[in-house]
Amino acid sequence: MVNPELRFLPNEAGEKEGLGDAGIETFRDSPYASCAREAGQNSRDAAKNKPVRMVFNVLELDHHNFPSRALLEDALEACFRGATEEREEEFFGNALEIIKREQIPVLEIADYNTKGLVGPPDLEGTPFHSLVKGSGVTAKDAVDAGGSFGIGKNASFAVSDLHTVFYSTIWEDPDNEGKCFAAQGKVKLVSHTARDGKKVRATGYWGNPEGFRAIVDRTAVPEWMNRTEVGTSIFSMGFGVAEDWAERMTFSLVTNFFCAVYREEMVFEVDDGKININRNTLENLLTRQDIVNAAEATGHKDDLVFAQQLYRCMVSDIAKEHVLNIQDLGRIRVRVLVEEGMPRRIGFVRRGMLITDNLRHFGHPFVRFPGSRDFVVLVEPEDTDASAFLKKLENPAHDGFSAERITDPRKRAHAARAMKQLGKELRNIIKQTTGVRHEGAVVLEELGRFFADQGQGERPPDPGTETDPERYIYKSQRKERMKPRPARDPNSGQEGGSSRTGKGSSGKGGGTGKGTGSGSEGHGTRGDRQPVALGDVRNLLRTDNAGAAISREIHFTPESDGLIEIRVEATGIDTPENLVVKSTSKGMVDSGAIIIEANARQRETVTITFDEPYEGPIELIAASRAESQETTA
Repeated sequence: MVNPELRFLPNEAGEKEGLGDAGIETFRDSPYASCAREAGQNSRDAAKNKPVRMVFNVLELDHHNFPSRALLEDALEACFRGATEEREEEFFGNALEIIKREQIPVLEIADYNTKGLVGPPDLEGTPFHSLVKGSGVTAKDAVDAGGSFGIGKNASFAVSDLHTVFYSTIWEDPDNEGKCFAAQGKVKLVSHTARDGKKVRATGYWGNPEGFRAIVDRTAVPEWMNRTEVGTSIFSMGFGVAEDWAERMTFSLVTNFFCAVYREEMVFEVDDGKININRNTLENLLTRQDIVNAAEATGHKDDLVFAQQLYRCMVSDIAKEHVLNIQDLGRIRVRVLVEEGMPRRIGFVRRGMLITDNLRHFGHPFVRFPGSRDFVVLVEPEDTDASAFLKKLENPAHDGFSAERITDPRKRAHAARAMKQLGKELRNIIKQTTGVRHEGAVVLEELGRFFADQGQGERPPDPGTETDPERYIYKSQRKERMKPRPARDPNSGQEGGSSRTGKGSSGKGGGTGKGTGSGSEGHGTRGDRQPVALGDVRNLLRTDNAGAAISREIHFTPESDGLIEIRVEATGIDTPENLVVKSTSKGMVDSGAIIIEANARQRETVTITFDEPYEGPIELIAASRAESQETTA
């Protein structure tokens, strides 16, 4: 029986290799999330039956069961002695502390219902050899498989504080009509001088020392490394265990694979089954507070929220579906959900995994959608040809598309043209599906002086010319005639009515009478109230299928806290007229005005209806309101 051990590659050329391994550094910013995403993608590509099942567990490994632990400790000592940079000193100092522990944490990632890492393990070009010994290469059966660059395997090293990973697999050999086993370990440190004085490279292998080969005898490996079912196990040694590691892994899995999970193509078990991700639990996990907290702590809350919205689009009965057939690209399925609160974003999914939200390299960043209602769009390849096409355009991080990755100029030009057409078609669908027929206006009189009517001179209008309806309604103001409207005092009421006898009572709400006495017809609201500034005011007219106005959605940002009263006025006429609010989605209605609790600089969205249909422009007048003041709904 072969006695496995750890050996480093000889460095006969004396090359200097540092810690900055490009493959590992790619995933250093989000190691947990990247590890879960890349492992999930690789197992998805190796699927034999559905659903693919994956487990993520942490093992506390007794140091006596760590293969070649003493040899690895010697290598870490040598690297620490030769460290010339602070970063290297910190890394190897920490690694030495871990390797000397009685219990060493190990992250186990195991998959089932997959083909395993098909061998022979030492045959160049097989999946096993490509994973363990390949650099920048991949070997997958499907033409549209997720991985294309062979970089994702480095994510397992990014979560190892020892930069050490072990692999164990069982696959079915059709020639021998049986199951085959293989195991091997790999270490990535820095070039150093070994205990015997020989210079060695940064990379070392655990296994059969003759030719740095894999172990194919399952009795020669520790029990924890053995497998009984077809599939693959990956062990990241010296796993950096954060308190919320399971939640971090979970938010990455549900964010990236919600499509595959919902379609029962994949299921996940995290932390010994404490978290189960399947079709029945998916919706809850997308919004569960501990998962949200983990995503927020690592700066990925927006990604999780976007996944929630795309999931809503995928399952909603009111989402509209389209199928595009793009030349040179293939068939693309598009689902559009128009719903209040959606982010106006597009999610591109391939093989059940979320890739990106834009086509910026093809002139379609999809940042602005003028005149559209709130929406979210889910885009997926409808067939294998389209998926394979998109695979060629994916970057190594699997978060964007670019035709520059195609070396053939002719094929690159065809790809760019096809993707630009896809972007154009998506915009057309969004415009047709989400466009707003009527949109209200906001009066910005302070800008009028910048848009005076130029070029007309004093020429009299041609009496034979037909009146332009737009010019008739929206007359530009001349600079010399522009008179700013004085700010209305929210405390004052309408003027009191004239008194014939000279003994009329005072106007209600502080209105002043006309005539010999004070009037009695005022309707203003009494009280010492301060005006409240509303920033970035927007409003949107909601209509029914026949085009009739049914409600008005207003957006604004108060500049102060507290209870405020908002009155709505019709503008665009000589004298603004008060509009009576009948109902509001937030706060309450009092005497035709909206009463709402405001938070300074917090964006508010309120949907209101009026007592009579009105489709013209509006203006909002806001004032503070004492909480003790009586109101009626």
